[in-house]
Amino acid sequence: MICLIEMNVTHMFAQRRMYPKHTHHWLRALVLSVTLLLSTFVPTAHAQIDTQYATMTRHSDGVYALNADFRLSLPNQLQDAINHGTPLSFQVEFKLARPRWYWSNEDMITVTREQRISYNSLTQEYRVTTGVSQYRYNTLNEALLNVSRISQWRILSPDQLQTGEQYQASLRIYLNTSKLPRTYQLNSLTNQGWGLNSGWYNFNFTPR
Repeated sequence: MICLIEMNVTHMFAQRRMYPKHTHHWLRALVLSVTLLLSTFVPTAHAQIDTQYATMTRHSDGVYALNADFRLSLPNQLQDAINHGTPLSFQVEFKLARPRWYWSNEDMITVTREQRISYNSLTQEYRVTTGVSQYRYNTLNEALLNVSRISQWRILSPDQLQTGEQYQASLRIYLNTSKLPRTYQLNSLTNQGWGLNSGWYNFNFTPR
């Protein structure tokens, strides 16, 4: 970046010597050039989702449930969107595969669920909807905490698994931008902070 600025400044000094009457135009061009160059290299801070952990637990009826924890933060634009009545839908996706030494892993199960945050301006409450369950909170942080934690999600029955065999589980959560209003969808294409996606978190799982 410094080299580019030096090249532009050197070029403009040469122009100034050639055309001394246009000093004010030269100064204006110099300021604009430096501003553009600096803005190009300013890093864009954006929110993200980090996976803290994911585990499977076995219930007394033999069904395996998923427990996971994410660290989730929202950019200011999305916080404003919720507070002005635009709900946000987060998609949780779980995959289970059987490793094969002679070929690629065998995909066995894919399960998804939606977690939706909305704001009711009349009651001044935030609501988190997951399937038929609904939870109400006084603050957005409390609602985000609910979305970022998956507790006892029953997803695997005993007849789907082989005891003692190792499986590879994969989990991710992301903001489903396709369910945003069209204006926000366009913003999500140009603003990195709106591309909230934890990426795949892989862990091994062996039924007992």
